[in-house]
Amino acid sequence: MEPTPFVVDNGSYNIKAGFAAAKHPKKYRNTLARSRDGRIHISNDYVNQTQHYSGLVFKRPFDQGHLTTWEVEKPIWDYCFDDVGTPELEPSSCSLVLTETPFQLPQLSINTDQIVFEEYGFSQYYRCTPASLVPWIDGSGPPADFQVVIDAGYNATWIIPIIYQNVYWKGVKKLPVGGHLLNGLLREMVSFRHYDISDEPILVNTIKEQTCFLATDYQSTLRNHKKYSCNFVLPDFKTTATGYVVKDGASPPSDSQSLTLSDERFTVPEALYHPEIIFDNVSTSNTSLQSTPFKNLPDLVVECIMACPVAAQPLLSANIHIVGGSSLLPNFRSRLHSELVKELPSDWFVQLKEHENIAPDERPWYGGVQLTQSDIFDKISITKQEYFEHGSNWCQKQFGFRNL
Repeated sequence: MEPTPFVVDNGSYNIKAGFAAAKHPKKYRNTLARSRDGRIHISNDYVNQTQHYSGLVFKRPFDQGHLTTWEVEKPIWDYCFDDVGTPELEPSSCSLVLTETPFQLPQLSINTDQIVFEEYGFSQYYRCTPASLVPWIDGSGPPADFQVVIDAGYNATWIIPIIYQNVYWKGVKKLPVGGHLLNGLLREMVSFRHYDISDEPILVNTIKEQTCFLATDYQSTLRNHKKYSCNFVLPDFKTTATGYVVKDGASPPSDSQSLTLSDERFTVPEALYHPEIIFDNVSTSNTSLQSTPFKNLPDLVVECIMACPVAAQPLLSANIHIVGGSSLLPNFRSRLHSELVKELPSDWFVQLKEHENIAPDERPWYGGVQLTQSDIFDKISITKQEYFEHGSNWCQKQFGFRNL
């Protein structure tokens, strides 16, 4: 009997999990939360506890993008596997496709392999980066041979070249700006200019998701920032638990507290293109750090492409894919395209691929589903029998990044 494929995109903010036969993945918050009354909420449990949103403290299993704390991750996985639906998840009869951060420390990857085989007992297993699954997303034919995947996640933004369905490790680049840093930057700006929201992580994230956008022309937008002002009504936990943006032309309720946001809306995401903005809003006594020229997202994409074989470079620029939750910011794609056209040679075709029916943060999961249905999956995966025959280092030899 063939094992049932089960795909887990283990993101540092959301876990996307589901059987390959499912039409859509289920999303689970990859966190534990403690409310002010001392209650511990696992994964999505806190979402419906709107009366406890204020003052929630989150504990995530990821540190600097690496999965370091299985004491936190395992109860979250248990929650996900119990909730995933029908048929019930029976690991001994399932094959698992699991994603991990690029350049994950080998010992941390080995810990994950041990959990997969020795704790849960999956019968078959394949571990890779989320970008490795993106080439398989179409499913209508063989995957493209040359692609660049920009993974704008919660902890960082990764730029990963894929050549012949393998990560070209020499070209992998990392921009340490992700959703977590943008939330922190927004929190500092709003707390300094308006109200102290340093203990309100859900409110900060809601403000970012509902109001922030990337300016197509930052300098022009900054000069006319008053045109982009909006009112955000703060939660009162009677009429709203998360807050909301007042529609154009309307006035906020007279008995509500609201924020008037203008340049904060586009200055915060601009950290992807001008990382020095971070140090303009955070106090630091390290003058050498402030004067360091930091590379932005377009610079790193160009460096990634130029680090690949010369013959592949124009092919890579024509096949750029964007994934990750931070890419949901309005104008993310159009701004990046316009910047890359300026930076790359004029005779190269620059194309950012679109998958209109699939959300950017779900694309690796759909790619994993298509991979499990291909003939190559049995050749690249490892069975439980092979794991116990060869030892815990066997998965790392098969799946780990090659030493450069």
